[in-house]
Amino acid sequence: MNIYSQKMYFCQGTFLEMKIKHICSVVVIHIAFFLWGQTNTDFVSPLDLPFSLSGTFGEPRNTHFHLGIDIKTQGKEGWKVKSIAPGHISRIRVSLGGYGKALYVDHHDQTSSVYAHLKKFSPKIEAYIKSIQYEKESYTIQQFPKKGEFTIAAGEVIGYSGNTGSSSGPHLHFEIRDTESQKPINPLLFNFPIKDSQRPQIQQLFLFYPQKNNILMHSEFVLLNKVNDSTYHTQTINSSGIMGLGLRMFDRQDLSYSRNGIYKARVDINGKTIVHYEFDQLDYSDSEKLFVNLDYPTYKQKKKKIQKLFFQNHKPLTFMKSLTDEGLFNIELGKSYQVRVVIEDFSGNASYIEMYIEGTKKKIPNKMLEGKLIEPRLDYILNLSDKEVFFPKKTFFENAITQIKEANNVISIGPNLFPFNNPYEIHFKINEKDTIKLRQTFIAKKTGNKLSFLPTTVDKGHWKTKVKDMGDFTLARDSVAPKISPSNFRANQWLSKLKFIKIKISDDFSGIKSYTGTINGQWALFEYEPKLKLLTYDFSDKVFEQAKHELELEVEDNVGNKSIYKTIFFRKYNLN
Repeated sequence: MNIYSQKMYFCQGTFLEMKIKHICSVVVIHIAFFLWGQTNTDFVSPLDLPFSLSGTFGEPRNTHFHLGIDIKTQGKEGWKVKSIAPGHISRIRVSLGGYGKALYVDHHDQTSSVYAHLKKFSPKIEAYIKSIQYEKESYTIQQFPKKGEFTIAAGEVIGYSGNTGSSSGPHLHFEIRDTESQKPINPLLFNFPIKDSQRPQIQQLFLFYPQKNNILMHSEFVLLNKVNDSTYHTQTINSSGIMGLGLRMFDRQDLSYSRNGIYKARVDINGKTIVHYEFDQLDYSDSEKLFVNLDYPTYKQKKKKIQKLFFQNHKPLTFMKSLTDEGLFNIELGKSYQVRVVIEDFSGNASYIEMYIEGTKKKIPNKMLEGKLIEPRLDYILNLSDKEVFFPKKTFFENAITQIKEANNVISIGPNLFPFNNPYEIHFKINEKDTIKLRQTFIAKKTGNKLSFLPTTVDKGHWKTKVKDMGDFTLARDSVAPKISPSNFRANQWLSKLKFIKIKISDDFSGIKSYTGTINGQWALFEYEPKLKLLTYDFSDKVFEQAKHELELEVEDNVGNKSIYKTIFFRKYNLN
């Protein structure tokens, strides 16, 4: 048992109370950081490329905090991806969304590394996972190899960088996790070579005025004057009452033009720290609470991310180091306050805001809204003529106001000003007796003239869907089957010189749900790349001992419409 595992055992077996367990787990992670730096002499970079980042740990994305770092691959795919340390492969996943093709490696020091959006795996892993895919007759798959089945050396090539899953461009998504808890840890804590001499940039400063019994929080823009490369000043602010701060900001490294998230933030009032956070580690529950940290109305209306430096009515998140009075401060009449804001990147480059507030009487605008109050502690079912909107408990993080209208079979739900904790449901009463039309009908989100498919079920006489957004919703019908067309061949063609069969598939409305391909009646592995609408079959998967081959492909959309494509091709079996 190594030192790390001894400490882990001590934490689990001795301290029984949850609060102490949490403290203990934090201590353990820091022990892991120390042990890594002291004992891991085989540490290598996952890519033979300069460390240029397009995403940092804890960076606010559109729906979550980023749980790893994104390493640029110069806009190309196919770079060798290496294991950073000795260990064994504990998980292999192939999915159409999310991480796409991903590998998980458990190391000897109780840390795990994750490599996502891969183009393909190394040959031995590729052969292994393909055998499972053929066995289960499924492209999407998740496998958990036994310990020792895939022992990996430090620096061993385990895959090749790509753009699979929900990736928006070629890169390597890389994570380090605590093996037992699976909590993500900032990879930059493990001495990766980042060149960074640039200070974080502050774009805008806002004052927020939360008020009791008030639904919408009032915010005000504060003009910043840049004094020098590191410091910003404001004019003296005359105000009073409870308030907090919010910033638009970003960081950038020397080798990247990407606007990344910052690492550390702190707010001091008259020399006393009231909020301090650092993105050293995250919990998955933290990541899902992004909009506790962002000003949601501004993000939804203007797509601008204002990070709040306070956490009103919420438990502190994992990355909080200290928090006094939820990060809020009270400006009393007749008193003066010196406020200092510090933001830093991981390399220690810092930017500062110096501001003075004079306690002066000020009327804060009241932004109460009309509509139905939705409290997180209760369920709400709002009935319309032949429709329902169901808000379960904890749909919203806090009290929210909803305004629901219906016209021309469209439900309009708003305003889009309150962040969601969980989805809510929309129900349309079924008035269709034709079984085919019933199957083809779904609930769609209406944006202008565009209708977007929402996963819809039939239950208790209603079409039902779950959403985490406001907007306009209506019923739609998709009666058109998917399109299938060969991309690099034609019927009755000799394909002896081709390495791959490529086929385009698309569906203009509800989208592709599934596909199945066979060659000579046997299931064939077609890899699907949704971004390209492309299916690819690799001839190296199997040798067919005849020249004439029958290919059949069935594609189904999300409401059950199917298309079948059949063709004949020829290929000499000995030219594999």
